Amino acid sequence: MDEEKKAQEPKTKNSRKFLMILAGAVLLCGGGGGWLALFSPWQIVDGHALLGMQKAPEIEKPEKEPQKFIYKMDPFIVNLSNSERMRYLKLKVEVESMEVKSNEEYEKRLPQLRDTVLAILTSKTSKEIMDSEGKTKLRNEIAARLNQLLTTFQIKTVYFAEFVIQ
Repeated sequence: MDEEKKAQEPKTKNSRKFLMILAGAVLLCGGGGGWLALFSPWQIVDGHALLGMQKAPEIEKPEKEPQKFIYKMDPFIVNLSNSERMRYLKLKVEVESMEVKSNEEYEKRLPQLRDTVLAILTSKTSKEIMDSEGKTKLRNEIAARLNQLLTTFQIKTVYFAEFVIQ
């Protein structure tokens, strides 16, 4: 039995030595490859130049339009003009102006602007504004009516940050 243990010990010692040598070789090759990649004296050749082909011309990207100023209104909670049963609309409106900075006229006319939006919302039924087409029409109507009130700047887009019908 002692002879069997002695016979197994050299095998495990040899296999450990082999694993250590193998791990060292892998680290040495990996380190050498990394050094070669970083400090290579060879120049990287473009594949197109190697084949004698021309690169496709780069497409110029159009410049992004600068972000316009967005005015936020407090949420609206209104009764819709449904005849069959009472429906409520909770709507948070944000309007984007054509200008890059804030305009004083918005703050001065905010009560009139809110009143106009309230009048528009209370005249709608839930069926009119339930689908995406109805929401788009509502956005356009709000923008047009608000632009009639404003004199020093115009509303470009109306956003609905929150839209809930109950």
